[in-house]
Amino acid sequence: MSGYNDFGGVFGAFAVLMAIFSFILAVIVIAFYIFFSFTLYKLAQKRGLEMPWLAWIPIAQFYVLGMMVKSVKISTFEVPKLEMVFPVAAIASWILGLIPVIGWLFTLAFWAFLIIVLYNLYNQYTPEKAKTYALVSILGVTIPFILKKLYNMEPVNLP
Repeated sequence: MSGYNDFGGVFGAFAVLMAIFSFILAVIVIAFYIFFSFTLYKLAQKRGLEMPWLAWIPIAQFYVLGMMVKSVKISTFEVPKLEMVFPVAAIASWILGLIPVIGWLFTLAFWAFLIIVLYNLYNQYTPEKAKTYALVSILGVTIPFILKKLYNMEPVNLP
């Protein structure tokens, strides 16, 4: 018995597969980001918002969504000036999400807030389907497709 194992070859093959997988995943993520930004930009442009190009900037996307929704009512509490609160909440969620053990709670709370904001946006265009769209938006990947659909509609409930 030689006692020699070819772990280098196995590791090399695994590294190549991981590199290929990472590249494919990066391409998908970039394509998704571009599609989301484009649909948000077109929706903001159609709504006549100032500076719709902010839809292409990650944190500023929450500003654009806040400008379209204006305010959100959660139970008896109303969140006014959503265009300011929403981006700050996104940054706070990102920072607080780094806390070990409990950080995921802040991320989950922001995700719930995002779904509530999206529900209010969907309700402006299609009140009868707003709940369904909000539930489907939990998947995340569906959001730009719903925004594209909203772009082809006229709002019926503007704030």
